[in-house]
Amino acid sequence: MKSAGLLLALWVAAVVHASGQIPQTPPTASKSVFLDVVESTGSSKTVNHWRDISGAYSQTKTSSRELAVTVRNMSALPGEFEIEWYFFGKPASGTGRFLYDKGSKKVTLAPSAYEKVAIDSKELSNRTTRDYYYYGYNYTSGDKADGWIIRAKAGDEVVRIKASNPLLEQMAQDSEAFAKLTKDKRK
Repeated sequence: MKSAGLLLALWVAAVVHASGQIPQTPPTASKSVFLDVVESTGSSKTVNHWRDISGAYSQTKTSSRELAVTVRNMSALPGEFEIEWYFFGKPASGTGRFLYDKGSKKVTLAPSAYEKVAIDSKELSNRTTRDYYYYGYNYTSGDKADGWIIRAKAGDEVVRIKASNPLLEQMAQDSEAFAKLTKDKRK
């Protein structure tokens, strides 16, 4: 019995000496997750406002975005993930991306299981005014949707990112750029 304890102590000493650190215990929760996102227009409505017989009119469009997110645990271990979402917009007649909606949901998954998460953004509105007869102008005001980012976190670690375009995905992977992007500039 004494020799078995001595052998174990020698083995631990050899492992610590060889690697320079104490051996880690095996993980007890999954950090391996797959995200699949299907995007569609959520609610959408258009209202036409006719002004007079000259043909001048304005049109107001209000719409939201809807995402169907499939979260799949890719590990043989159970996992608890926090799914975060961020929706971005920009002025209808300009530039300057801004955060207009965000949220999160905790998802607990058994090994190799999946769950579908439905996400609806807030609505954005824009208004287009056209006067072809007298003045010949088009004017657009309001905001329009410009993309989204979905992040999966295991604890405090971001383990997967999915975005509506490669630029947003690249910005989400850079912690400084992501912090700047998600700062609410409209307050």
